[in-house]
Amino acid sequence: MSKNKKKKLGKELIAVVCVLAVLAGGVWYLRTQQNHSDTQNTEGTSGENAAAGAEEGVASGSTSGTAERASVEDTEDSSAVENQEEQVSETPAATAAPTDTPTPEPTLSPEEKLAGDYREVGWAQVIGEQILVCQMDAIEVRDSANQIVKNYTDLGQLSLGGDSVYTNGYTVYYAAVSDTGSRGIWQLDLETGEKKEMAALENNSVFAGANREYLYYIVSGADDFENTLKAYRISDGTVLDIAQNVDEVTVLSDAVITMGLRFDVSPVALKVCSPDGSNSVTIGEYVNSYLVSEGRIYYLDYGSEAGYIPVDLKSCSRNGQEVQVLAEDLNTLSFSMAGENTIFFASVSEGADTADSGYLFYNWQTGEQKKAAESGTYLGFLGSDGQKAYLEREEQVAVYDMAAGQFQEGAFALPEGCYPVEGLFLNGEFWVVQSSSDNRIDLTPLGG
Repeated sequence: MSKNKKKKLGKELIAVVCVLAVLAGGVWYLRTQQNHSDTQNTEGTSGENAAAGAEEGVASGSTSGTAERASVEDTEDSSAVENQEEQVSETPAATAAPTDTPTPEPTLSPEEKLAGDYREVGWAQVIGEQILVCQMDAIEVRDSANQIVKNYTDLGQLSLGGDSVYTNGYTVYYAAVSDTGSRGIWQLDLETGEKKEMAALENNSVFAGANREYLYYIVSGADDFENTLKAYRISDGTVLDIAQNVDEVTVLSDAVITMGLRFDVSPVALKVCSPDGSNSVTIGEYVNSYLVSEGRIYYLDYGSEAGYIPVDLKSCSRNGQEVQVLAEDLNTLSFSMAGENTIFFASVSEGADTADSGYLFYNWQTGEQKKAAESGTYLGFLGSDGQKAYLEREEQVAVYDMAAGQFQEGAFALPEGCYPVEGLFLNGEFWVVQSSSDNRIDLTPLGG
């Protein structure tokens, strides 16, 4: 081989080596940038790897500090990746520990606090897991242990037994007489305790109900033989005339139910209208009593002519439509809901035949009828869960087993000087509401 060829070959070899060195440096640089974040979290035998990297750098002819650092970092990255792969293969994936943090109850907006149906509070009413109790000078909230947890005073003088307090569970509207003798309708926020006067009442008027938009009251005439149901619009104070000559009024969120004015047990017209008095519908021309349960209206209808007995038990929707005949020829003037498809009523008989008279439980779906007592014994209906009925008997509370058709042994005696006025259920347990001789209201839980 000639000397020139040797020189040329030598130059070519040197060029190849230089190219390889440049390529090797580029590969180190790219790997260094890709694994830089992993390198920061990895610790190991960095001293030994650094020495090995330094020797490798010298042997490769790389004398630059950048190449030396890249060699060290690359070696550390490789070690870290190997360690991580071992850990992944040997250690199962960790499972997040469950948390016991309770879900906070949603905060109601002011609009939500005012929505829904407002139920009349005669003496006491269940609101969620608590009981609202009306005294003549205060409104109490009691828990399931019968302890007073909230006590709203300085409300004026309230009327007991109805036509005074209505609540949707969050807001209370009540009528009261102030210390100065003025009468008005007030709003009470059960959460904050804030109250404000909503409307003034005339002396010859009675608070009749509330919903989100209106406050209703009945204004009597000078001779009490006529009256007018009025609605006070909360938003702007406008007063509307809703109906003339009414007796019983039930205000719902989307309807107002009225019965005609009467002075005995004669049947009168039962009507329903929109909250502003429009869209009036006559449910029945001759009706003696009604109640609202599970979104429907139940009523005793004499048909097309006024009579005494018998009557038909009917039901309809809240707007007076979808009429259903549930039972025919019942000898009664009033009734109470005693469970699914079941009513309780005092049956009266015409003539000498008294076989069907007495206090009866009647299931209109099955037609089954059970007599709880003869007509000579007074029974006052306090409440029922569909299995047991709680009845006032001789100022005690007797429990009637509806499936067995008989009373349980014994009865619950109330404290001396007290008598039952109504009953309610809280968490499956029956509570009797009783009034004392000084007109104080108290509660006694009787169990399930």
